[in-house]
Amino acid sequence: MDKILPSSDDPLFSIFIIILLVLVTAVVSYVMGNYKEERKKRSLKSFLEKIDTRVFPLDMDKIPFETSLISPLSSLAGGLAERGEYQRSIGIYLYLIKHIVSFPKKEYLLESLGKTYLKAGFLHRAEIIFLEILHKHPRNSNALYSLEVVYELLGEYDKAKETLIPLKSLGVEFKKLESNLVFLALLKNSDISKDKKFNRLLHYLEKSEYSYRRVIQELFKLDVERTWEFIDDTKVELILDILWLLPSSNLNLDIISKSKTLSSVYMVKGLLELSDIPLKSNIFSIDVMLLAKKGGATDMDLSFSYLCSECKQNFPFSFVRCPKCYALDSIKVKESIVKKQLLTGYSLL
Repeated sequence: MDKILPSSDDPLFSIFIIILLVLVTAVVSYVMGNYKEERKKRSLKSFLEKIDTRVFPLDMDKIPFETSLISPLSSLAGGLAERGEYQRSIGIYLYLIKHIVSFPKKEYLLESLGKTYLKAGFLHRAEIIFLEILHKHPRNSNALYSLEVVYELLGEYDKAKETLIPLKSLGVEFKKLESNLVFLALLKNSDISKDKKFNRLLHYLEKSEYSYRRVIQELFKLDVERTWEFIDDTKVELILDILWLLPSSNLNLDIISKSKTLSSVYMVKGLLELSDIPLKSNIFSIDVMLLAKKGGATDMDLSFSYLCSECKQNFPFSFVRCPKCYALDSIKVKESIVKKQLLTGYSLL
């Protein structure tokens, strides 16, 4: 044995000990890595097994799995989700995820499943899916962004802020997201008086990262009378639907009559008398209606739709985040001239 191992005072003995420590460290790291990987797999598998797949109309478990099914079934699941058939879509995604072992091959399916849960309103399930993705792939910006949306919808703004740190490091524009969380936290804070909220919102009007439309809308909710003092004539088109649908009792005719743009809007609406002085609002639909009204037309009205500037999807209702792609403050108001109907308008406030 003495001939095999070097003596303790031999320089080779130190080298032998160092090599032995390196080998032991490598083996321990390998074992621990495999253990953590197995725990993550069991964690996701456990979550998926807890879901009662009997609620999903498609009986996927009776279909023999083949890799050739992945592409057509994932496309089918996406199409079902687009049509609002979330249960069937989720059932297909679960089937595929359970049968695919490799994480890189099923990462996009997990993302799609999380987004489907999000759209269906299963926010806690969506949270679990996105966290599982991030455990395996911490730099997945899509999962981080979606997780921020989930926490925002849950009202957990501190957790939502935590997602902004890695998003920032990935080069994702985060200032608007950060401002949105500050904005929402202010509105939710019941310890701040209406007057203080109003003054803080006025401060946001001066900052480009805050949506003028959203700020004005919230100001109207807090104090209609004061808000009229801060309407910017050059931005009336951004809030045309809000102004158009305001109840007549909420109008400040003194301020309106001093503004050519606002006067044009409410002359067309029939709440101000037509002026002999030529007016121009620089809003195409309002100017067309103004000319038509001076020509004797009386049965005109405005109808509004809302476009997402990111995904180009149209909606019949206003939104802060696009219901389809969850882009923030991407709304574009589109007005159409229609025949007036005997229906009472509703306020967006």
